[in-house]
Amino acid sequence: MTLRRHILAVVAVLSAPAFASAATYNTDNFSVDAPTAELAKKFGEMAEFYRKEKALEWTGREMPQWPRRCPLQVQLTHGSAGGATTFTFGHEGGKSVVTSIRMEIRGDAKQLLYSVLPHEVTHTVLANYFGRPVPRWADEGGSVLSENDEERFNHDVRCRELLNAGRGIRLRVLFRMTDYPRDMIVLYAQGYSVSHYLVKKGGDGKEGRGKLLQFLSMGMQGNTAESWNAAASKVYGFDTIDALEEAWLTALKTPPSRVAARDMTSSVSPAGVPTGGTRTELRSSAAPVAPLLEPPVKAVRGTAPEREPARPNYLPSPDPTALGSSPVVRPMPPEIPPPVLGPPELPKPVKP
Repeated sequence: MTLRRHILAVVAVLSAPAFASAATYNTDNFSVDAPTAELAKKFGEMAEFYRKEKALEWTGREMPQWPRRCPLQVQLTHGSAGGATTFTFGHEGGKSVVTSIRMEIRGDAKQLLYSVLPHEVTHTVLANYFGRPVPRWADEGGSVLSENDEERFNHDVRCRELLNAGRGIRLRVLFRMTDYPRDMIVLYAQGYSVSHYLVKKGGDGKEGRGKLLQFLSMGMQGNTAESWNAAASKVYGFDTIDALEEAWLTALKTPPSRVAARDMTSSVSPAGVPTGGTRTELRSSAAPVAPLLEPPVKAVRGTAPEREPARPNYLPSPDPTALGSSPVVRPMPPEIPPPVLGPPELPKPVKP
């Protein structure tokens, strides 16, 4: 069985020139094609670094060497960045396993090295751990956890905006999705938000990721409402997925102020890539531009559904005039948790 995930923005696909490999660099687990020998080496070393790092973060141990190297195609372009990873699943020794992997990434070199590549490598960790396709929300949400601060912040803000617009999907539906919805950005943003919440709920760090893997293992057994409710109860102490959903939404009502300051004066990556000088970044809470995605995405580890879930499966929309930066909750029927309003607030700049 071959399944493919594809998150390249349309604008990048349309503007990218035809790829022509200029250099190849082989590591133990990757065969990298890149425009130059230097870049091929850098991306190969970083891919191995992330392969080890993400496996330790999620499972506490390194993955064994793959029987075949994963082809990694690197293309430098302007504009949107993204990646696509193809998995082939089979059976060995009576259990389901990944039999082959192929990866392509495209965009600005820095964005690829520090956001797209770790995202794609995290997919390989999850796929190898389970030996089969991972629930869509967790596969993408868990992989976004590996992206840089700016990308994770943007997903955090975007999730709140989507909830405000009534585009959030009920967790009892989201958890059981085996296909990507047409509203792809919802799955990415909401999947990240829920994954981040559950990792923190489970103790954060490696412990929190381990709890999330346990939760997924239980929920995936049958992939029924009962299996997910049982997983929520055993792993996180919630009676039902609806109770988990309510707690997640409550946690989002008062997001902390967020400022990212990076001291990169002497920082060097594992691949020897200097990260630059000192820089302080203040993230804006303005609405980010939603990326253009191929509608409906047909070749993404499955086929997109022909229609969206019925409206009762979506979180309700608040008053559209209430989309300010401060949390405001519109009263809802008791059985439906209220949506979260407003992106995270940023502190006011201090005058010198």
